[in-house]
Amino acid sequence: MKSLALISAYPAQGKTTIAVNLAAGLAISGYKTVLLESGDPALLKMWFNIDNVNNKPCDLKVTTNMGFDIFITPISKISTADFNEYNFVIIDTGEDLAEHLDMLENIDLIAACTDLRAEDAAALPSLDKLISLSTDNKHPIDLVIPTIINTKEWSNNSEVLFAMLDYFGEFRVADMVPE
Repeated sequence: MKSLALISAYPAQGKTTIAVNLAAGLAISGYKTVLLESGDPALLKMWFNIDNVNNKPCDLKVTTNMGFDIFITPISKISTADFNEYNFVIIDTGEDLAEHLDMLENIDLIAACTDLRAEDAAALPSLDKLISLSTDNKHPIDLVIPTIINTKEWSNNSEVLFAMLDYFGEFRVADMVPE
């Protein structure tokens, strides 16, 4: 089983969108996949027509028509060992990263989602350092995924991308326009 956690410094950075698309792609490729939602499940409720859950994590498992399972649960109840029946476990973390630090130590890949507003991207090195202190991993964020691009601010986009590349290196920042 491989595990991936999606984190962000701020809400509304595209974690759920990335998580759903990744889970769907893995399921289509034949991998048994579960998406663990440990934050606000509002988007998942809307996208998958889930009626019987409020906007707080609870214990609910849903099998989607896209071929993967969704498990909505508080982070305190998540142990990747509980999901050995799956090939991939994707964790869409909630907004309170402090609650997730213990869990992140056992994750195979940590991906940080960010838009290209300077203040959001600038928070990623601090997030990397915070997780590093908790996990004894020098560079815990394995991949930075730029998720929102403002086409009217190309100079700002470039400036922020270069700052991320300076800190994380070119192999840890996802290419926004793959070849």
